[in-house]
Amino acid sequence: MVQIDVPIALGVGSLFADAAHRQLSTGRPEYYYRTFAANNIFQTFFFSWIPLYFLLNYFGWETTHMWWHANSVDAYPFYVPVFLIVFFAAANAGFLIGYRLVHAGRLWTNRAIYLGILAFSGIWIFAQLPRSARLGTYSEWLAGAAPWFYEDRTFLFMLVLTLAVWGIALVLFVRKLMAEGRHLDKSFAAGA
Repeated sequence: MVQIDVPIALGVGSLFADAAHRQLSTGRPEYYYRTFAANNIFQTFFFSWIPLYFLLNYFGWETTHMWWHANSVDAYPFYVPVFLIVFFAAANAGFLIGYRLVHAGRLWTNRAIYLGILAFSGIWIFAQLPRSARLGTYSEWLAGAAPWFYEDRTFLFMLVLTLAVWGIALVLFVRKLMAEGRHLDKSFAAGA
């Protein structure tokens, strides 16, 4: 759902800064750029295509049957390009905010950002029931004829697949960043 995809992109950028906090606190540019690149690689190959797939194939569900009343994203020619710009702006803003907070020694403030986004996302999904559990078009939703998400096998398969791809990749990227930080020489990490 686009209402949570953009904030989650911001939260992931912030999480990457947290995972690399040891490296980033050294102030060395190579760690900054390596983490910045990891964030963009993750967002490009393991996240951005997921909301795009659901926008193109399940527009009503992806927008939670709100604000956009056409039956397809095709009715809004600027929607996808604007979404992509906003998505990547949020993803990079999340990293930049996280980097500044980590660099300033405010690790828990940074953590509050991505944990707050996680809480918001869960609240959004469950507070919007049954909107967030119904597929179909806006007109079907208004008429009460929108099918439940579990009634569409393709949707269900893609939802499980995309959550698995996203989640596994996120864990692997975060673990890699954390492992790099653990292997820093203590004197080097302190900036000596």
